[in-house]
Amino acid sequence: MVPLGSLLSFKTGKLDSNAAVKGGAYPYFTCSREDSRIDTFAFDCEALLLAGNNATGDYSVKHYKGKFNAYQRTYVLSLLNVDHSYVFMQQAIRLKLQDLKRLSLGSNTKYLTLGILKNIQIALPTPEQQKEFAARVSEIRAMQVEQATSRCCLDDLFHSMLHRAFQGEL
Repeated sequence: MVPLGSLLSFKTGKLDSNAAVKGGAYPYFTCSREDSRIDTFAFDCEALLLAGNNATGDYSVKHYKGKFNAYQRTYVLSLLNVDHSYVFMQQAIRLKLQDLKRLSLGSNTKYLTLGILKNIQIALPTPEQQKEFAARVSEIRAMQVEQATSRCCLDDLFHSMLHRAFQGEL
């Protein structure tokens, strides 16, 4: 078990949540589960984005690579060791979200501090095991996309058949 503070660098965005613009050029990560857009970027890297506050303490962690911007209470987490895996680290943090909720400060709006985050302990497998994990997650995500596409096609066929049945064409 190792503390997150020994595995990740921690930064935050600098912008107010109202900085989002409709149809912006870059992703804008706030503490909302929905992504926003913005016309400027402050980061051009691969990172995990951890929501640092919300009313209920139900935090989320996202993985992104490229140009983006972030709200002032969104933590931008970068791996300190390039041999480690972002995909693995995202899942490891997801497993700790209930602990983060429990450790949150604040009454009306729950929030996380660097002290809380840096001291969260996670199990750390070898870099090779992390990469194997990431490869399997990638395979599963590809299957999920394939199944979602198939579900859409089946829904379209079903609705087409319903329409034809009610038109007396079957």
